[in-house]
Amino acid sequence: MITKLLTPFGSLMRTTTLRVAIAFAGLFAGFALLLLGFLYATTVGRLGLEADRYARKELIELSNIWEQQSINGLNMAVIQRAAQASESLYVLVKPDGRVLSGNIDSAPLDLSQVRRPDADAPLNPNAAVATGFSYERPVPETGRLERRRARGFFLAGPDGFGLFVARDLGPGLQIADQVARVIWMGGAGVLAFALIGGFLVARQVAGRVHELTMTTRAVMAGDLKRRAAVRTLAPGEGDEFDDLTEDLNAMLERIDRLVAAARTTGDAIAHDLRSPLTRLRTRLEDSALRDQTLDELREVIEDAISQLDDVVATFNAVLRLSRLEAGEGGKLEALDVSVLVTQLAELFEPVIEEAGLVFTPNIQPGLMILADRSLLAQAISNLLDNAVKYTQCGEIQLHAKHLPANQVEISISDSGRGIPLEKRDYVVKRFARLDNARSLPGSGIGLSLAVAIAELHGGRLVLSDGLTHEHGDGFGLLARLILPMMTP
Repeated sequence: MITKLLTPFGSLMRTTTLRVAIAFAGLFAGFALLLLGFLYATTVGRLGLEADRYARKELIELSNIWEQQSINGLNMAVIQRAAQASESLYVLVKPDGRVLSGNIDSAPLDLSQVRRPDADAPLNPNAAVATGFSYERPVPETGRLERRRARGFFLAGPDGFGLFVARDLGPGLQIADQVARVIWMGGAGVLAFALIGGFLVARQVAGRVHELTMTTRAVMAGDLKRRAAVRTLAPGEGDEFDDLTEDLNAMLERIDRLVAAARTTGDAIAHDLRSPLTRLRTRLEDSALRDQTLDELREVIEDAISQLDDVVATFNAVLRLSRLEAGEGGKLEALDVSVLVTQLAELFEPVIEEAGLVFTPNIQPGLMILADRSLLAQAISNLLDNAVKYTQCGEIQLHAKHLPANQVEISISDSGRGIPLEKRDYVVKRFARLDNARSLPGSGIGLSLAVAIAELHGGRLVLSDGLTHEHGDGFGLLARLILPMMTP
């Protein structure tokens, strides 16, 4: 049981939060000590210096009287000053240690340890012994005894007598002691609260970190659907752990999509490339078994090369799509997308007209975005190529315009077969093709590549209903590339 209780505490002791709390508590304790040192230096130290200066001055005056008027004159001077003084303290001690006169009971030091001068030596005030001490004296208003502190000097004379002169440090010392006591108590309380608060904060932070750790361990164990819990419902209103959790969940969502795509890529490639490779092998086998002329063999070889080029193009497209989904490739630079779309419109216009379709471009000038020119051109070309491929009659429209939310929209609408609403999430996946499109050439990655390119540019691809035509066989398709506009 004790081990179970100590284990979490040991884990908390290893957390950075608690260590920082302890470090700040230590800094505060050091600051409190420095503050106490400064307080004592500016109060007790200063009061002590003033008391020493005044007591030494008194001692010198009395030692002069001692030399000039002998011990009797000194005794009279001590009696007079002791009766008048309120902050000065005097004691005249006989050679046997008893008090002759003064206003305190005794000299506050061990007289046996004081070095006595020789009988013929002169009186030397500089040889006085300094000391600090506490004593009690009555309060005039109440008569209650209170403890006070003082500093003074003891001078031993060659005649065996001793003179002690001291100065009370005054009420300022009591104030300094009270302030120091408050600082000590407050510092101890703040230190305790800092440690307790650090422990509680560390426990909460450790709980959040534990949640993230358990999520990452579950993902490493193979549970790619596991997500970390977010404490706030509204995005952007949580703390840094909520931001980290949202980023982690977004990363796991992306990893899940990439892994799912990687798992199905092999099957999709095999499914979509099996037929052309089988046809190619059958054609080559048939050519090898039958006697053919040189022209016939050349035709077979050219057809095989064309089919192999389609296979290589498919693999290259898959490789590029994988790199884009992994966040690789693409160099974003300032691009006038109006110029790019205009050039693509001029490039596709003969192809569209040759297919018997009406082509209507409408491009606003001066649309600036941050983009990779070649990737964006490929995405638009894929959408235009799909529009030509799946539109039997009617028209194709190409638009580029500015949206109110500081965005640019590049849209391709056609009057072709269209894509049913329930299939639009499906067709943007790798190698996804509808049944009515498998008879047409293509690899099924054009839309998924356009989605990846849009996401690389911080945008999105939106599919909706397009144009209708009286002789058409569908409801058309509108493909909208929505990209953020470059701000000045």
